Amino acid sequence: MKEGRMPANRLSVEKLPRYRNSLNHQSSLPTILNTQMSSVIHVSVRPRQSVRSILNHKDNKESNNSLSHLTVHQNYNRSNKSVIGEDSNKQLTSTTHPVSVIRTLRPPFQFHQNPSKSINIPNEIGKNIDHQNNINNQSTSNIHIIDKDRSGTIEALRNPINDHHRSINNKKKQNFIEYCCRCSRRRALLSFITLLYLILLGIILAIILIILMRKTKKTTNIPSYLRWNTSGITLFGTAGIRGNTSYQFYNPCSLVFDSFGDLYISDTLNNRVQKCNIRNLTCTTVAGQANAVSGINMSYLNFQTFLYIDTNNNLYIADSGNQRIQLWNYGATYGKQIAGITGSSGSVLNQFSGPYGIDIDPNSNAIYISDFNNHRIMKYFPGNLTGMIIAGGHGSGINNTQLSYPNGLLFDSSTNSLIISNYGANDIIRWIIGDSKWTIIAGSSTGLSGTSSTLFNHPTSVTYDPMGNMYVAVMFNHRIQLYLVGQTNGTTIAGISGIPGNNSTMLYYPKSVAFDNQLNLYVADELNQRIQQFLRY
Repeated sequence: MKEGRMPANRLSVEKLPRYRNSLNHQSSLPTILNTQMSSVIHVSVRPRQSVRSILNHKDNKESNNSLSHLTVHQNYNRSNKSVIGEDSNKQLTSTTHPVSVIRTLRPPFQFHQNPSKSINIPNEIGKNIDHQNNINNQSTSNIHIIDKDRSGTIEALRNPINDHHRSINNKKKQNFIEYCCRCSRRRALLSFITLLYLILLGIILAIILIILMRKTKKTTNIPSYLRWNTSGITLFGTAGIRGNTSYQFYNPCSLVFDSFGDLYISDTLNNRVQKCNIRNLTCTTVAGQANAVSGINMSYLNFQTFLYIDTNNNLYIADSGNQRIQLWNYGATYGKQIAGITGSSGSVLNQFSGPYGIDIDPNSNAIYISDFNNHRIMKYFPGNLTGMIIAGGHGSGINNTQLSYPNGLLFDSSTNSLIISNYGANDIIRWIIGDSKWTIIAGSSTGLSGTSSTLFNHPTSVTYDPMGNMYVAVMFNHRIQLYLVGQTNGTTIAGISGIPGNNSTMLYYPKSVAFDNQLNLYVADELNQRIQQFLRY
């Protein structure tokens, strides 16, 4: 290459020290750079004629004149150094393809114009070219500096390569946004499913915890001395077989102990009362006929139900089929009618319609009888054959002034009230003597039946132990429920809820319960035709 010629396809940028003065030219470009903005300088070199023709044209004049010099002054705020181009001895040329040089300075670096420096582009005759005129005849390039706004940024001129890259970047951004949206939807769905799963898991765990807590509470609340074997021992009768021998039964109903520890059993459909010794397991007939024959005279019984024994071991019998109450003194061979009219069912004050439960106030000797089909409780004083309605008497119903087929009952002297098995309404209620309505103790106040710990299905009798705990024989639930003092949740201590059976752990229509002096439990298992003993441990 000849001396003074510049090689093709070379780009030269002159680098000067920060405090070096620029070449002295008559004019400068004061408006190219703004000292208060960060700038982007886009230098686009576009040939208007071939490089070689331009160089040949310049050879005719002065070969040592350069085509152009570009001096750029930059300030770096951090290092206080000036960087201007790369080499001031190299010259700026172009090929047939456009070449772009882009330099972007962003904070913390600022691009400033040095007032003492300038960009000068001399021509071959030494004249300065105004920066606002296009270099058409002697220059091989156009210099475009675009001030985008006054905020301090200068946008580079666009060319096909930039457009291509920008298009690719835009597509990448769009694809990335779409991918994020899809991922967001997936994540939202996954989060919702996870949250739902956690909620369901929490509900299940809460239910399990509540059940465990209730079971624990039930177990810990029952005193250790109130535990019975769940397997019963058949003391009297034969499971599932009815008979009228001395040790057989036909639908046994009521159980009571006398002061000698002998057990009295109302053998309902055998029309007799059996006295059984629980030590030698022998039974004798003490009321009615041993051969199970019914009758209406004073030595006969007819479908008797509940029993009561006073402190003198005198026996009171609800002779239901004869619509009367019988008193059998201890050791007597016949009874005495103390209430009702033999063989006459009715609703007047001296009549019954199926007398069932019976109890006595030991202080006044007043007799309380549940008049089953008349839905009332009657009160009789000794020697008076006409009674008075003490509870109910307003027809069958669940209103707190009504009773529904009252069955077994218990007089509570501590509160001067009656505890009534409200058979048809599926609850146990308390009726204070002299009051006009009852309060509920256990079961449903709306007559709802069920097998849960708070519900009954036709309770038949109620009994208290010496500590004041309550025991209920629930006929259609085939179980015995224990209610501790002040509790409304019962615990099954004999039988299996809702399931009848004749094995040692099951009952079939239990009618009543009784305790001996050791608090062993005895159950009249009606349709199994037997008396079951559940030992306390």
